[in-house]
Amino acid sequence: MTMVTSPIRSLLAANTRRTSAAEWLRRPRPPLAPPRWLAIVLGGALAAGLVVLPLVNPSYINLAVTLVCIWTIVGLGLNLLVGYGGQVSLGHSAFFAIGAYAVAVAGEAGIAHPLTLVIAGILPFAVGYLIGLPALRLRGLQLGLVTIAMAMATPAVIRALEPVTHGSRGISIDASPPAGIPLAHDQWVYYLALATAALAYVVTRRLARGRLGRSFVAVRDAELVAETLGVDVWQTKTRLFASSAAYAGVAGGLYALLLEFVGPENFGLMLSISFVTLIVVGGLATVAGAVLGALFIQYVPAFTSSISPAATGATYGIVLILFAFFVPFGLVGLLRGALAPLVDRLPGRRAG
Repeated sequence: MTMVTSPIRSLLAANTRRTSAAEWLRRPRPPLAPPRWLAIVLGGALAAGLVVLPLVNPSYINLAVTLVCIWTIVGLGLNLLVGYGGQVSLGHSAFFAIGAYAVAVAGEAGIAHPLTLVIAGILPFAVGYLIGLPALRLRGLQLGLVTIAMAMATPAVIRALEPVTHGSRGISIDASPPAGIPLAHDQWVYYLALATAALAYVVTRRLARGRLGRSFVAVRDAELVAETLGVDVWQTKTRLFASSAAYAGVAGGLYALLLEFVGPENFGLMLSISFVTLIVVGGLATVAGAVLGALFIQYVPAFTSSISPAATGATYGIVLILFAFFVPFGLVGLLRGALAPLVDRLPGRRAG
């Protein structure tokens, strides 16, 4: 009897362990609550490291970290729209392209590049608002098809607007730092991207925790209830869509300054897919998830493409499936689950 039941018990125990592991991965977790002294020490060390980093590293490392800042800005805006607002967008590469070309064309007109970034935010906001007015009355798959059509059409539209965009030839950009600033090009754009990403992070965090963030979540979870409570559902959706487009536009402008060139081949459908991967892998409806997702799409595809040029697309597909089924709360959820037992034991006063 013992010989018969022992394998069965082992099988049941193994199945229980697998079930427990799956439940642990799928479990929602509250944000970490570190002591204030730890938050200050880690925040100060991170800020100091990011400020010094471009001064002590070669340009290719500055390039990679600048791209992380740019992807973070896109992720913050897209997470506001998808994670907090519950809207589907597979076409943010279109707004990214609008911002990039706004910087390129305005730079050709002689406008200083820090000011062109303002244009790179305003123009996509206006376009996003106009598109959002009719598009956001659609739901689910229909809205997803409209936004993915935008992404697919973007390279063709750029080529069709040749008098402005120079078509397939693209536009070269002089993104040298202003006179009197003793920085190389990669250092100058790095600091622009870092400052913009930090500002976007703070603004997004305050939006998500404030009254506007609560109205976004209310519209996402129950439109009818939100409307009875006085929330203008359609205006909230449209403004959120336009604001998310502005984030993508500013990021696109920084991308153009970094590469010093823009062309239609830079803004294909794969770029939009990478943006969706960013927020899913990082963690939907989390601000920190944009940073983790940005690190993922910058470094993991680069590693897989070094193994095989065709591996990048496969990586995005496999990762999206795995995270959708097994890690719905993204890397943020994993970190919270792994670090919470340690952080909760640390002494000190917690933030409110």
